Amino acid sequence: MRALITGVTGQDGAYLSALLQKQGYEVFGAYRRSAAPNTTNLKRLGVEVEMVPFELGEYENIKRTIDKVKPDEIYNLGAMTFVSDSFDIPLYTTDVNGMGVLRVLEAIRGKDIRLYQASTSEMFGNAAPSQNEDTPFVPRSPYGCGKLLAHSLCRNYREAYGTKVSCGILFNHESPLRGYEFVTQKIAYGIWDETLELGNLSAKRDWGHAKDFVEAMWLMLQHDPNDFVVATGESHSVFDFVNAAADAAGQKPEVVINPKFYRPTEVNHLCGDASKARDYLGWEPSTTFEELVTEMVREAKCSISTSATTQKKSQLTKSAPIQSNGIQADQSA
Repeated sequence: MRALITGVTGQDGAYLSALLQKQGYEVFGAYRRSAAPNTTNLKRLGVEVEMVPFELGEYENIKRTIDKVKPDEIYNLGAMTFVSDSFDIPLYTTDVNGMGVLRVLEAIRGKDIRLYQASTSEMFGNAAPSQNEDTPFVPRSPYGCGKLLAHSLCRNYREAYGTKVSCGILFNHESPLRGYEFVTQKIAYGIWDETLELGNLSAKRDWGHAKDFVEAMWLMLQHDPNDFVVATGESHSVFDFVNAAADAAGQKPEVVINPKFYRPTEVNHLCGDASKARDYLGWEPSTTFEELVTEMVREAKCSISTSATTQKKSQLTKSAPIQSNGIQADQSA
């Protein structure tokens, strides 16, 4: 089996690559030609994949890559992923997150290829929790709107052309591989500082572990095409996350509210009902909220310590006097 993963360098792409390789897949990772692929997350998991150029904004490139790789399954994880930034770049966000998916759908139309599309709980907006597959979508950001366009197109292509596409409506999922721009990773690292600047502390999210969630992605493509909510069924506020991180770290910084981290339109409360995924896919999360936070905080501490040690060694190397034989002089005297 061959799988092509867009967004392979992110946390989901790395965990999914590891999972698929364990299942015996040959995995190809798609990256933007305009940007050198950052394979740090893949390397942290000890995973190597064959990288291929893939531009969600260019139909011919998508088609050529798919024709070359000949994948049995495509996992479209690539997107503009920062919700707050989508307010500043709405046209780009909607093109990549919405029209980019349409280009992929057109490229595989009539082909025996299964497609997983990464939909998002952000499509629900402020719909009352708990949210499931039948809950009305009321997105409150250009990011959510773009994703809803893609979600609707996937459903249309499935019904109109028999395209084998499944959408995973994933609620928030985190891990130590999460980008530093996301609030959970900001907390995991910032909990070790004296102060921690955050925005809306009362926003509630349903947080799970990315490693659990990628298993649901794979399971979807082993069943008939459909849409599934993937969530833990528990919601916690940002402030809850801070407190859990403080418990894991054994310390708590001063939390400073900075209005610049608020979105123009906030999503207040997301909590998913994954009953359908449990009943049809046999999927359930295996990591608790407390376990997730503890893992992220401990990994952050290790990363901080490693970075500090490396920086100290670098400074010592630069400042130490060098003798003619190239050996550092003894500084003990």
